Amino acid sequence: MDVDAVVVGARCAGATLATLLARAGWRVLMVDRDPLPSDTVSTHVLFPHTLHRLDALGALARLRAAHDIPALRYSWRVLGHEVAGGFTPVGGFDRNSCVRRSVLDRALLDTAVAAGVRVRSGRPVLDVIGTGTTADPVRGVVLDDGGAVTARWVFGADGRTSTIARRLGLRTGRRLRGEQSYLFAYWRGLPAADATRIDAHESLMLMSTPCEDDVHLLCLAGGPQLTRGTPAQRERRYAEGLRRFPATLNPRLLEHAERISSLIVVPETMLRGYFRQATGPGWALLGDAGHFKHPVTAQGIGDAVEHAHYVAEAVTTRGTLAEYQQWRDDRAGEHYEWSYRLAEAGASTNAEAVYAGLAADPAAAQQWRDIFTTRLRPSAVHTPERMHRWLAASAYQDGRRRVSTLIAELDERQLRTPVPSCPAWTVRDLLAHLVGVAADTASGDGFFPGAPAAWHRPDLAAARERWTAGQVDARRSHDVAALLREWDKHGSDLETALRRGDGFTSNAPDWMLSAPAADLGVHLFDLYEALGCPGDADAPVVRLGRRVYQQWLGQRLSAVGLPALRLDDGRTAAVLGSGEPAISLRGEPLELFRTLTGRRSAAQIRAMDWDADPSPYLDVISPYPLRTLP
Repeated sequence: MDVDAVVVGARCAGATLATLLARAGWRVLMVDRDPLPSDTVSTHVLFPHTLHRLDALGALARLRAAHDIPALRYSWRVLGHEVAGGFTPVGGFDRNSCVRRSVLDRALLDTAVAAGVRVRSGRPVLDVIGTGTTADPVRGVVLDDGGAVTARWVFGADGRTSTIARRLGLRTGRRLRGEQSYLFAYWRGLPAADATRIDAHESLMLMSTPCEDDVHLLCLAGGPQLTRGTPAQRERRYAEGLRRFPATLNPRLLEHAERISSLIVVPETMLRGYFRQATGPGWALLGDAGHFKHPVTAQGIGDAVEHAHYVAEAVTTRGTLAEYQQWRDDRAGEHYEWSYRLAEAGASTNAEAVYAGLAADPAAAQQWRDIFTTRLRPSAVHTPERMHRWLAASAYQDGRRRVSTLIAELDERQLRTPVPSCPAWTVRDLLAHLVGVAADTASGDGFFPGAPAAWHRPDLAAARERWTAGQVDARRSHDVAALLREWDKHGSDLETALRRGDGFTSNAPDWMLSAPAADLGVHLFDLYEALGCPGDADAPVVRLGRRVYQQWLGQRLSAVGLPALRLDDGRTAAVLGSGEPAISLRGEPLELFRTLTGRRSAAQIRAMDWDADPSPYLDVISPYPLRTLP
């Protein structure tokens, strides 16, 4: 047999490419080792850009003629924060759909056959003809019956375990892995739903989505251990796991639903990402054969279809795929790494901060959903400015809850306890200051504007003291309950403004966005010290405070021309200032934080673990006067 192209693999990538080539007048043979149509382990989501492609191809009309295909909103709920809605339209589509692969692949196969593609299913390719080098281009394949098919091009669209890639000796590179595995099955009898819903806890994730014809997919994701053990153990984990997401799936509904498939097991080893060489003389790889992302972002079908369109256009109009690999890798790069970060959504360090920010900001949420249609890259959404605001909001909320809980449990005597680090204040006075900071900041006045320069400007330092004293004096007549109510209002407004990027944040300098949280982190441990509580040195508000005060110290060192200082807390080391560090200070993270915030005397600081004389640094190590202790 002599054809223009052999397409190995007859699913999303292969069938789409074969159809496009046949419509361009090419003679195409499509071969697949599986009997078709048949199911395969795969993601199910068709995002708007892919629906637009399938519509233009004619496959979507076939799907809709034979099946009820719902248009769905897309919802991610991480640690209780939901980002839900539609997408910026692509070709008139602003919703996603979910379709089982046996149904989708049948529509694509029928579309290819109608275009004139010849198909051999259930017949594997054994080898390629040619080594794929310039001296010996690929020029066909050998079928399982020993027959040879010659062709100008051989396209491998045959998945992760691609025979074409294996026969050409192509290695995988840029490999990534994520600690996640899947158990899923199909169900009938669940109520109609209008959204694909993903709900992520710290260690477990659920995807619940309608597919075609009132079938539902319920997919459970967890660590590698989820899919280990006996079939009975996996069944038990699946059943127990589905009942841990009552906000997304009412467990009682499962009692009246029917599971219509066996449990499909996808171990972590099947989810490892890679890139392979994309093309060479006489051959090219498409879809998962050439590149595999983590399936949590459901990009596989969309990537396969886009690869097919690029390759078809390039070979039929330009006769070359010289730029294909660069195009594929540029398009995939950020989304590839993002997919593995997203797989750990509930367990990642900043998950609560990021998803609380996305849930509060409609514009950011819309852009985030548009990452899935490849309209935007992840970096266009997770900008440094947004991350700064979102981390500050989450840290501030964390600290406010800790202080409020601590204060609410105190009696009047404890409220009158002096605060050693703020000698003029009692515990109640310190609370009044924190409430005042929230009120001033949220109202638009912002944090004390002269704060960055007060360390070397006596006039600003005095003004800062008047500012804080005024906050306390203005609330002398307020009882603790009233103070906590006021803080709840202004604190919530501050957090919302930080997450949305409006209110006081609109014209605020960068340092002011994190200043209230950093100040709160300092005073949290002032309270712990006053009350004799151990405290949590790794609380988010304290971690943020450490970062902020280290940055401020670095700026002061540069301003006075001192050499850089190296801080080593036993876990991480940071160089503050410019150039090579001339001196190092080692200590526990909390002890270093208290030092940088003026809670230690000069004598105490000198006694710390320095590797050189700290004298030149004592005047700038804190933005506040050092404590007058021996």
